[in-house]
Amino acid sequence: MSVFDVVVLILLGLGAITGFQKGLITGIARLAGKIAAIVVAVLFHQQFLSFIEPVFNLRTLIEPRIAGLLAKVVEGKAIPGATGQEEAFVQPMLTEATMVITDYALKIIGLLLLFIVLSVIINIFITVVITPLAKSLGLVNRGGGLAFGALSTIIVLCLIVGMASPFLSTGNPGIINTNSSLLYPWLLEGYQLLLSFIAVFDSEFLTNPFEALPILKGTPI
Repeated sequence: MSVFDVVVLILLGLGAITGFQKGLITGIARLAGKIAAIVVAVLFHQQFLSFIEPVFNLRTLIEPRIAGLLAKVVEGKAIPGATGQEEAFVQPMLTEATMVITDYALKIIGLLLLFIVLSVIINIFITVVITPLAKSLGLVNRGGGLAFGALSTIIVLCLIVGMASPFLSTGNPGIINTNSSLLYPWLLEGYQLLLSFIAVFDSEFLTNPFEALPILKGTPI
């Protein structure tokens, strides 16, 4: 079991405990709220990103860092004694890869921020309206809430891990090492199931950009 697995189990436990405290009715409402937030975020994250990207200059902040990361990856795969002509051939491909992955990173940021904003609004409504009514239903309500708390946490973890998988599988992830993880493959399977649901609304949603980049062929994804 890796450090990654321990972190996932801790988050899952916290989600289950929170669900137990809030109860079944609130748990169902929060799960439905998360699903609604995911659907709306998938449908409108591009418009949301178009609004926030110029305000915070996100591309200017992210693109140089991605370019530096890719330069290190390519440097590690370079053939010793490569000629200037070969290097000149690689540079346009590196520029293209930087743009593609920057767009992917911005897409993730737009999706996550919109999902968080929507979740906060929905949770405020649930806290004010639904939770006071649900607290009167007793232990059965709390026991069911534990299961729903764990389930909703798994959904969020699958989404986060799945979207971050191209970055987790490339370069040196440090303590977030998924190579020896027992849970990482299962979270990716869950992510694929979620994508099959999301594909109903957007068939090309969050396609792994590394698969179409020849310069990164051989990079483990």
